[in-house]
Amino acid sequence: MQTTIAASCADTYAALGKTVASPSWDPANGLYKVHQEVENKSIWVTRTTPTKHYVDDIEFVLTDSGSSCAVSAKSRSETMSYYDYDTNYCNMYNVFKSSGVSFSPVTTSECKWVPKPADVEATCNKY
Repeated sequence: MQTTIAASCADTYAALGKTVASPSWDPANGLYKVHQEVENKSIWVTRTTPTKHYVDDIEFVLTDSGSSCAVSAKSRSETMSYYDYDTNYCNMYNVFKSSGVSFSPVTTSECKWVPKPADVEATCNKY
């Protein structure tokens, strides 16, 4: 998933990092845990789903782009997963949405499961 944040990478890093480190913010009630951070450059977290306790790895890579910050994110299941039903997409999208940053419409290049644009909010509130 790619997007551009209308802020510096330092401010973006602070907003994303604060979100994933806070308990109980995820609209789908998943549990995020920070594993590694490289200041103003990247954040690696895991998310555990609330009911079946599946674990997904999520990485956000930040690159300065003038006065904005380009963010490339990826999410994948730690276990074999044939159908993720938009979960990996929502793992990333919910962080952007909940962090309060102003982000451009996201694009995806390798997500097999992507909710329809009209369904993103409802889908990501449950996954």
